[in-house]
Amino acid sequence: MTTSPENVPAARQRSRTRDRRSALIVILGGLIGTVLLALSLTGTLSAFTAAITNTTDTVSTGSLVMQETDGSNTCTSSSSATNSVNCATINKYTGNTLMPGGSATKTVTLSNQGSITPATFTLTPATCSQSGSVSGITPASDFCAQVTLKIYAAATATGPTSYNGTLAAFTTPLSLTALAPAGSQAYTFVVSLPSGLGNSYMGLTASQQLTWTFSS
Repeated sequence: MTTSPENVPAARQRSRTRDRRSALIVILGGLIGTVLLALSLTGTLSAFTAAITNTTDTVSTGSLVMQETDGSNTCTSSSSATNSVNCATINKYTGNTLMPGGSATKTVTLSNQGSITPATFTLTPATCSQSGSVSGITPASDFCAQVTLKIYAAATATGPTSYNGTLAAFTTPLSLTALAPAGSQAYTFVVSLPSGLGNSYMGLTASQQLTWTFSS
């Protein structure tokens, strides 16, 4: 079949159009292939995964709770919102009235009602003070220096002492053995007077605040 001269331009135009379409298809195909390859390399289309989720990631605090008892009275630190209480029902110096040469004994038990062992356990004394007098008699001013105190880490007044001296000299905290949770320790306090005290010591009272402390 012979193409007439007037049909040659139209045929060439159709050929160019087909070539452009073919080139466009090739380009689009190449772009799609490139995108798919990139996605597969980045793992977006990967079916392989691995994961671990820890559902119990927690941290908690323990507790320090101290309890003191003398068998009849009990004081617990957590009975106060600050975990620190004043205990007026336990008198470790007994509160007894002594004669010269006399002594009195008191045993208390400390326990750890909390969930952790304290780093330190101390007994801290305040300064001893004296009060009282007998009418017509000038009182001595050194009664705290006349009262001797012995402290035993035991349920009886036996064995080595944690402290042995006068109330006036008892000014430094005692470092005690820390108590584990649910642990307890008895302490026995013995106060005594020398036998040679004169009348100027009548009617006197020695007072000294003692503070037990657990610290983490």
